Amino acid sequence: MKRRATAILLGIMVSSMFLSACEKNDAKEAANESAQVEEEGVGEVTEEGEKVEAENKTSDTDSTGKSGDSEETKDENTDADKESGNDAEKDTDKDTDKDTDKDGEDSDSTEDEMTEAPAGKIGVLLSEDDDNAKIDSEAMTSQIADGGYEADVKNADGDSALQISQIQEFIDEQVSALVIEPVDPYGLTDILKTAKEQGIPVVSYDTLIRDTADINYFASYDTRAIGNEIAKEIVKKMDLDKAREDKKSYTIEFLMGSPDDNSALFLCNGILEVLQEYLDDGTLVCRSGNTAFDDNGIMRWSEASAETKLKSIIDEFYAQEKTPDIICTAYDGFAYAAENVVSENNLEPGSEEWPMITGYGSDTQAVKDIAAGKMAFTMFMDRKELAKGGAQMAIDYLTGEKVDVKDYSQYDNGVKIVGTFTCGGEVIDKDNYQILVDNGTYTEDEIAPDPTPTPEVTPTPEATPTPEATPTPEESATPEATPTPEASSTPTATPTSKSGTKA
Repeated sequence: MKRRATAILLGIMVSSMFLSACEKNDAKEAANESAQVEEEGVGEVTEEGEKVEAENKTSDTDSTGKSGDSEETKDENTDADKESGNDAEKDTDKDTDKDTDKDGEDSDSTEDEMTEAPAGKIGVLLSEDDDNAKIDSEAMTSQIADGGYEADVKNADGDSALQISQIQEFIDEQVSALVIEPVDPYGLTDILKTAKEQGIPVVSYDTLIRDTADINYFASYDTRAIGNEIAKEIVKKMDLDKAREDKKSYTIEFLMGSPDDNSALFLCNGILEVLQEYLDDGTLVCRSGNTAFDDNGIMRWSEASAETKLKSIIDEFYAQEKTPDIICTAYDGFAYAAENVVSENNLEPGSEEWPMITGYGSDTQAVKDIAAGKMAFTMFMDRKELAKGGAQMAIDYLTGEKVDVKDYSQYDNGVKIVGTFTCGGEVIDKDNYQILVDNGTYTEDEIAPDPTPTPEVTPTPEATPTPEATPTPEESATPEATPTPEASSTPTATPTSKSGTKA
């Protein structure tokens, strides 16, 4: 009995040592994660997880050493454990059959409860009530549910004050995390400080939230790489290398994105990285000189501003030609504005005078315009991929998984460099726009070109009946000549008195 008690005691000691080691490792990992969060984007970490992984390796080595040290204890107590196990085996066997059904029911019940009950709520805040918002809402809700959390989606519909109040509501509810597509990327500093104080992590979505250290991650398109693809497509479609050989030049103007948007800056830089050599050697000529982002950016992505700016450029620099050869834009809306300006100058899509107009976004109208020859191409970015990626960043952070950061160097929000998940893009033109139906983005009906209006047929007027000819009047008989009357005889003169009166 004494030997059995000793064995049990030693078993408890071994278990305690094992649990202590595990707890220490967990605590170490949590500390490393916390340190990494504080270091995010301060420029000290150029590759996501670099320092944490190094520390984890050390932690793993220490843990292995401790496990090795415990082997002796395990060996010394092997016999005791066996005896203790044998003694307990009989008692265990007695209860096994009796408890099997009950344990099975409890296990199934527990599994169902774990599946049904979300681990917490993730607040999703969208900026505009548009097509993208619908995709974002559906994709994020699904992704968050798959990750074991509940999604609550709010849309500010362009109202920055409303969005701030929505964020406050989520903070008051103590949500687990926030995914925010900002209406005003500069206007969230104070409210996100409150979120930070409450321990709520924040993922900036699509547009980078500026001037705050209180965001953890950013999900965006890799706009620099997409800019490269836009420029390469221009080079290919305009055959600029052949033009260079032939000493031929083309004119080009740029309508780029909002100057307060980092992603727009990267897009512009990506385009110029490829086109700059053609601008330098004169194969491309920008008469306005607006090649720098400070000069060609359109504040707040305003289509009206883009249209006004292009009109001004054409009036000043292209009065004779009516349009540059290439109009490169950062947004499908700017491409529509360019189409309007060019159409007002009495140019027809498909004609030699119609310019190459590029878009960005693959809106349904953009695809229709490509089919109609108004737009040369646009860029397709899979919104579902971006939405799922942004949601997954929040889930991975909350569950302690490695967050999928693809860029840890260039997304600077003015306070820190933010670890970013990025997606690429694909050129969509007249030859391949059908893929947007194949991948489920649109239906055939949604992107079918608008029918050319059939002119109304002017009814042919009824023929006016020919009037009957007026009958020619019969020739009147020449009247017989009236006989000339015979001359009367001259009367005898009456004698006149001297006074002039008749006698």
